Amino acid sequence: MSSSHQLVTLGVLLAICSLGQGQFKTSGIKTRQPPSGNLQLSGNSSEFGWSSYNQSSYGWRSQNQSNYAWTQQNHVGQGSAGFVPAETYQPVTLPPLYGHYVQPVTPPAHRVQVLDETALFINKTRSGMASGVCFKEVPTASLLRNSRDQFIGNGTTPDMSRIQVCCDGYERNPHIYRRCEPICADDCRNGICTAPNTCVCIPGHVRTSEGKCISTCPLGCGNGVCDEQNECKCREGYSLEPETRKYCQPECKPGCSFGRCVAPNKCACLEGYRLAADGSCEPVCDSCENGKCTAPGHCNCNGGYLKLQGRCEPICSIPCKNGRCIGPDICECASGFEWDRKSAECLPKCDIPCLNGVCVGNNQCECKSGFVRDEHQRNICQPHCPNGCQNGFCSAPNFCICRPGFIKSGIKGRQTCQAV
Repeated sequence: MSSSHQLVTLGVLLAICSLGQGQFKTSGIKTRQPPSGNLQLSGNSSEFGWSSYNQSSYGWRSQNQSNYAWTQQNHVGQGSAGFVPAETYQPVTLPPLYGHYVQPVTPPAHRVQVLDETALFINKTRSGMASGVCFKEVPTASLLRNSRDQFIGNGTTPDMSRIQVCCDGYERNPHIYRRCEPICADDCRNGICTAPNTCVCIPGHVRTSEGKCISTCPLGCGNGVCDEQNECKCREGYSLEPETRKYCQPECKPGCSFGRCVAPNKCACLEGYRLAADGSCEPVCDSCENGKCTAPGHCNCNGGYLKLQGRCEPICSIPCKNGRCIGPDICECASGFEWDRKSAECLPKCDIPCLNGVCVGNNQCECKSGFVRDEHQRNICQPHCPNGCQNGFCSAPNFCICRPGFIKSGIKGRQTCQAV
């Protein structure tokens, strides 16, 4: 019986010790502190049995609370949303019960944030920017999930509704959906895009003629170095920009008309111009033969030429018959024709002269009156006798010559060759 009694007593003691440890650990996990940096006692006191009696038992009377700065203003209910991790708590003197698991840490000092010139510039610039939000009317039905719903829109007509959209040149901020940001094509490096394709440089930077923001002294000097007076000293081939004198730009000699100087003595021509052999920029014309291109797509014809159908064509005071005008008063004969200086025209050309005929084309003969083309030789025209020449041969148009042993008889024009 004595051993049984001892076992029961030992079990009761173990249970009491286990209950005490569990309650202490639980109370440690649930402990939080309010934003003031002090532990909360009043919120946890009733939950874990910290009555006034227990406080008195551990010596936590009003005088002790005042010694440890536990005033009523530091008591925060357990439902407060302003809890912060207990590790940041540091009272004047730690309470005897909680002091062994709350680690005192020096709270961070709250200093007044001083904005530099760049931050002030950014804040001021952004505060004056337009919202970029516009209103657009869309069919009310397009906004309804269920097509059977009946709603009246707030637009100019009941079936139209006004919605907010980003204005032209603006896009939605990917992080703040209701905010519209202006769009700058070059991303506005070292600056703030305040409006569509409008970039404002931040302090310490200056806008170049190309519209880019680059650093200037003392931050830096593009294509140069900063001297002791914080002024730009340009490298060879560069010179100070004449207006701001805060950055170096390349020099092109004798200049860069119709273009811009992108490097020492190197031009980048504007649209409609191209780089000439001498390094200058000249206008481009689709077709300007026999003329001079004076502007992009505009050609002035030389003397003796006239613009026809967008081309400069030569003028010949005497029309080029059987040929074409290739220059001022210069004819080029067509194939089968050749230039005749006496007549100042293109005459047909026959490799073999036309007998009793006229050359009318490339090796083409046209017979004279009273002659006909020979069937075997195309360049010969034979005389023609309509009644024929019996006992003789036709030697001329309608004229016969009798053979030996024959003589002509009859009237003229109707003569025949009779035997002697």
